Amino acid sequence: MTVNQLVQQFSRSGSFGAGRLARACDIFEHMIRDRECTVFLSLAGAVVPAGLRRVISDLIRRRLIDALVSTGANMVHDLLEAFGGHHYKGHWAVDDTLLYRYHLARIYDIFVPEEHFVEFDRRVAELFEELASQVRGSILPYELMWEIGKRIDDHDSIIRASYETGIPIFLPALRDSEFAYAYHLHLRRCPQNPLKIDTFREIAVMVDLARRSPRLGMVVLGGGVPRNTTQHVALMADKSIDYAIVITMDRPETGGLSGSTLEETVSWGKVKMRAEKIMVIGDVLIVFPVMVAAVLERLGKDFRREHRIPVRRC
Repeated sequence: MTVNQLVQQFSRSGSFGAGRLARACDIFEHMIRDRECTVFLSLAGAVVPAGLRRVISDLIRRRLIDALVSTGANMVHDLLEAFGGHHYKGHWAVDDTLLYRYHLARIYDIFVPEEHFVEFDRRVAELFEELASQVRGSILPYELMWEIGKRIDDHDSIIRASYETGIPIFLPALRDSEFAYAYHLHLRRCPQNPLKIDTFREIAVMVDLARRSPRLGMVVLGGGVPRNTTQHVALMADKSIDYAIVITMDRPETGGLSGSTLEETVSWGKVKMRAEKIMVIGDVLIVFPVMVAAVLERLGKDFRREHRIPVRRC
């Protein structure tokens, strides 16, 4: 039984999480095949250090998404590996005092040596200094990712794939990541002529992309700021999302966005009342690779996606 055949069996039962996953596969296939749909993929949580890096870079290279909206942290971890670092399999019950003593940071059951972050800060601060002497005015976060992608040689890198394809990585929470520490180091070194990164103007680019798109699709891993940004951009563009998939383990009762239902999103006008939409309650590390594998199997090796609306600076 192939992955898609298994998902088809899930569809026939139509029950519980299996039925929701099957529905998510159908919606993902529909938005990819829709020649007038711009697909936004939103990333929150530690999905890159946990192993989804290659899945996401493959989607970009196949041009099955049109824009990535991510936390800054996920792109930090993409660069850690591009710079030669690693994420190590650990254990959630280890003594954290011991990890601290040996300079190992823990992300649940993933270990990251502190030296990788030190190397990240050094190299990115040097890049900021280089760009500060070249860029007139300010640079937007997605342009910064392209500049970084131009300078790394790692085929598995999400940022490198973004640069090669021209598919943007929007970073609404860039400051809330290791990029901020690297920038602080850059400011200390170049207080007179620092690189200016304009995060607010990037919203205009996203809104323009959404406004020029006949239809909008959204796939959310986790939630948080990337989900909110994607949904809000649709609203600012005087549109509502036509296809929506949210994979999360959060609950709606707290009022937090990551667990809020897609029906609640309809009340804001961010998702259409009759949109193809589904919320899958589950671990993204399990659900998303299965969904991608099933849909790629349906599309076949010769499938080429024709839709593409390039971003433009506003």
